[in-house]
Amino acid sequence: MFSPAQHPSRHVWDFWYHYDFQTKTFDVFYLNADKALVPSGQHHFSSRLGHATTSDFVSIDWGNDDSFDVLKPPEAHWANTSIWSGDIVKVKNGYLLFYTSRDRHQDDGMTQNIGVAYCRDLASQQWQIFKTQIQPKAFYEPKSLAGDVTIHAWRDPFLFRQRDEGQVYMLLSAKLSGGETGSNGAIALLAVSDQNFAQAVRGEHEWNYLPPLSQPGCYSEMEVPQLYKNLQGSYELVFSTWAKHDLSPTTNRAGGCQSIALSTLWKTKQDSITTAFSSQNSFVLMPEISGLYACRIIPELGGEIVGFDIHHGGIRRSGVKTNFKAVDRDFSDLTV
Repeated sequence: MFSPAQHPSRHVWDFWYHYDFQTKTFDVFYLNADKALVPSGQHHFSSRLGHATTSDFVSIDWGNDDSFDVLKPPEAHWANTSIWSGDIVKVKNGYLLFYTSRDRHQDDGMTQNIGVAYCRDLASQQWQIFKTQIQPKAFYEPKSLAGDVTIHAWRDPFLFRQRDEGQVYMLLSAKLSGGETGSNGAIALLAVSDQNFAQAVRGEHEWNYLPPLSQPGCYSEMEVPQLYKNLQGSYELVFSTWAKHDLSPTTNRAGGCQSIALSTLWKTKQDSITTAFSSQNSFVLMPEISGLYACRIIPELGGEIVGFDIHHGGIRRSGVKTNFKAVDRDFSDLTV
């Protein structure tokens, strides 16, 4: 049994990472807040983004006194509230950080948007924050709904590529517009061509809003979406949900880290994208009772499930290996 890797002074929860194959080091980005805010749940609204490094998610180097707060949007920027979960990818001339935030002046202050920041190297953590504001629309609920059981959802970006199509895709935790309130959790799908990727990153080109990759109709939320391949070569759509928001007929309302097997992602028909499910049934990879949430599959560790410790905070390995493999997340030929 692994113990959670704890920050010396901060409460830590959701994380994402970039793996350097040369140094065999994980650059970990994590949400954190003052521990005194946790009992009231207010830590979510005061969260900051930290940077750490590790080789195994057991021993973590949390950096210096400033490393828990590395992303600071300027005063006039739309991201004027707390930072929420994101993604990090390496491009030819540096790194791109996709993150979730909100504008306190927009709607009820809970409408989430996606922003983008850039830096040349992760050692410096000198982030140039673009004005980019990727907002929910089209198939996806644009703001909070009266009577919903959870807050609005447009967060947790995860990027991957279909190189043969010349396309970059983004998954997002979302709410389906027009879906039944309380069970309209969905995984949004956005796309942009390789040739327009740099402009889209800087907010100068629109992403293409596609139908959701998953809309089971039995989750209030589907958080922290990720895509992998299993040993059979099929895709695995991984997400997290709290047990109280899990209405799936196949999971016994276990919540936690779950997966939906997809034989293919989609098929193109007359320039429209249609999701192609082999099954809508969810499989529980790690139930909420395990004490882990917002789990990531780590292909570099045999597909081990790693999440944050629900009860104590901090990042903890589960010891459970899925053997899932990474999809194409190599952006090193693209320049921003």
